[in-house]
Amino acid sequence: MSLSEQDPDLSEASAFSGEASPSTPLPGEERDPIGERGLPESWKVQLPDFEGPLDLLLHLIKVHELDIYDIPVALVCDQFHAYLSLMEELNLDVAAEFIYEAALLIQLKSRMLLPRSKKEDGEEEEDPREVLVQRLLEYRRLKEAAQELAEVERLRLGIWTRQAGPPKIANDPDEEVDLGDVSLFDLLAAFKRVLVRYDQEHPPALHLKGETFSVRDQIRRMLRHMEAGRPYDFLDDLRLLSCRAEAIAAFLAVLELAKLNLIRVHQTEKGEILLHRTTREVQEHELEIIQG
Repeated sequence: MSLSEQDPDLSEASAFSGEASPSTPLPGEERDPIGERGLPESWKVQLPDFEGPLDLLLHLIKVHELDIYDIPVALVCDQFHAYLSLMEELNLDVAAEFIYEAALLIQLKSRMLLPRSKKEDGEEEEDPREVLVQRLLEYRRLKEAAQELAEVERLRLGIWTRQAGPPKIANDPDEEVDLGDVSLFDLLAAFKRVLVRYDQEHPPALHLKGETFSVRDQIRRMLRHMEAGRPYDFLDDLRLLSCRAEAIAAFLAVLELAKLNLIRVHQTEKGEILLHRTTREVQEHELEIIQG
């Protein structure tokens, strides 16, 4: 008996130019010369789309009305291999998982041919088909659940929810609102909630207060350091300052001191900038006219 005669899915899927097509031979049967030359382009043979080897096994059990708890391994194994042969003959890619499952079925078929040994307590060993049955039952549950979810999704696509519209507001501005049950404490509590929500949505901005440095203060500081008559290293002084703004004020102070002829600026071969105090005395009014 050919696979098309045993499986109605194959017999219904085959067509040849509008005429009844011959059945595809099973492995071991005499092949048609057409099969050796390759199937003509007019052949249109379709196989059901199986998501995996377990899906194919469930299909065979359903088609042949087999008891999943008492699987005839020989029949299922032959049918499984017939499907694989047909898939290869139709130049379909046979996944490795199908080939692996076929090898397991052959192993299971060989174990079923051997007599079962008894355990020490006299009981027979477990049925070799038990593992396969459990896998099929678990896969069938998952497949049924997936079908139910797909049906729910299909129904969900046809449902459109109506969005709630904006709240209705009285059109008459002269209409009075009854606030007889609202006390002063209710208004204060509502106002407090509004303030809390506003503070949460509008966090206070961080205000940074910049520190200012006076050029006159920097001049007085440098003159105090140079009272002893020793040269003053300007670069070392810059390293001790706290920030860039103070360094800028110190640099402007050096320019003002040199302009007033209160210091002499000298740069050594090593790149050091030395400030030397002159003999000229500083006048307070000269410092007052310095801006900054």
